Amino acid sequence: MDADNKKYLICLISFMLVMGTIPIAYGATEDSLLITFDPDGDVDIDVNLSNYSFGGVLSGVWSNTTGSVFLLYNNGTVAMDTQIKSNATTDEGNMTLNETGEPYELDNFTLYTDGFDADAYITTTYGANFDDDLDVGASKGFDLCLYIGNLSANHSQQTTTIYFQGTQQ
Repeated sequence: MDADNKKYLICLISFMLVMGTIPIAYGATEDSLLITFDPDGDVDIDVNLSNYSFGGVLSGVWSNTTGSVFLLYNNGTVAMDTQIKSNATTDEGNMTLNETGEPYELDNFTLYTDGFDADAYITTTYGANFDDDLDVGASKGFDLCLYIGNLSANHSQQTTTIYFQGTQQ
């Protein structure tokens, strides 16, 4: 092999060695940056009055509060939607909530709202919004309507709980 070919071969081998080390020396790497944030805003719902008695209620007749007896407050920092639900039975276990508004079966009762954006029968699960987009610091007056179907006995005083849930708009 002559001197020119040796130079050429040495250059070729040197080039191959350099090229073989480039991916190691200049290979792509990955790094990361951890970002943490706390969404600002909370929903804080409050209902006033906290209890109410309809007193003596006749079967087959609607009993209603009137004049926005209850007030729903948004004490949070964001606008909220409101869902409502109630117990499936009275605390005494004598009567059952009818969610369709037709308490014709024995010992059934139904509850209906009056004063919200979308008044409806109260059910045993949170579902559709009764009220939409209640502003921060705002309140909404509402009433409740109660209907008792046929009774199997002269029941003692019955109690049920209505729950309110605010969710961010």
